[in-house]
Amino acid sequence: MKIALRWLLLIQLVTFWPVWGWYLNRISDRSDEPWGLLALLTALVFLFSRNKNGEIRTHHLALSAGCTAFYLITFQHMVPLGRAGLAIASMALILSPAQLGRSMHLGVFALLLLSLPIIATMQFYLGYPVRLVTAHLVAWLLNLFSFPVSAQGTGLHLAAEVVCVDAPCSGIRMLWSGLYLNFTLACFADLSSFRTWLTYIFAMPVIFIGNVLRAFSLFFIEARIITAPQWAHNGIGLIVFALTSMTIMYFCNKMRTGSKPHPIPPNLHDHSDIKKEALS
Repeated sequence: MKIALRWLLLIQLVTFWPVWGWYLNRISDRSDEPWGLLALLTALVFLFSRNKNGEIRTHHLALSAGCTAFYLITFQHMVPLGRAGLAIASMALILSPAQLGRSMHLGVFALLLLSLPIIATMQFYLGYPVRLVTAHLVAWLLNLFSFPVSAQGTGLHLAAEVVCVDAPCSGIRMLWSGLYLNFTLACFADLSSFRTWLTYIFAMPVIFIGNVLRAFSLFFIEARIITAPQWAHNGIGLIVFALTSMTIMYFCNKMRTGSKPHPIPPNLHDHSDIKKEALS
């Protein structure tokens, strides 16, 4: 079993060598954040510390081979990030049943996806739309507190003051960090795929709301409504992220405790002895 697994992984490592070369280039050329290495290390530690001696079945091989075939067929037309996603899916479909006894461990798969250099890509495609929505929500909140603020694009206008929701306030780094925390907890809490999906569905709006609240709080400093020390900008970000993280941790813990069977009270165990005494 172990020998077969090693050969399968070796074949996949050779097949996907362009992906590994691209990955090393993206990590080393500073075009993206190197945070993915943390997610990769976390996934590998979890995979090889939870060896359940599972069995690789025919359908696992078929699904993995299908991902590999699609990778090879679309190689010339697929963007490098898409190729990397297919490579990770193909390898996860072998590692997950072999090491964890599951057809696909969603938490590990998500960590492996987060290990890719995706922060710059997310910032490029999602940064502006998220900033735009954040600016309008912050303006709406400020108006609730009687501040006549209007949102124009990603700018917040209050009289002569204009505060822009810039790229660092898009929350992309906060999104990556929150998802990393969520899937790491899901892995080490041994959550099922369904419960892992639930934590993801919960974490996404929590992270977004946290980012909106951070932008809302920072508006008062940037618009000079209140005077704050220089470290307050970073301090508010850390506080909001800490609150967001604790919320995610609380929900993951509820998912973990909810997945365990409730103990049977002693008085509800086998009553055969009591019945025997009554009959006698």
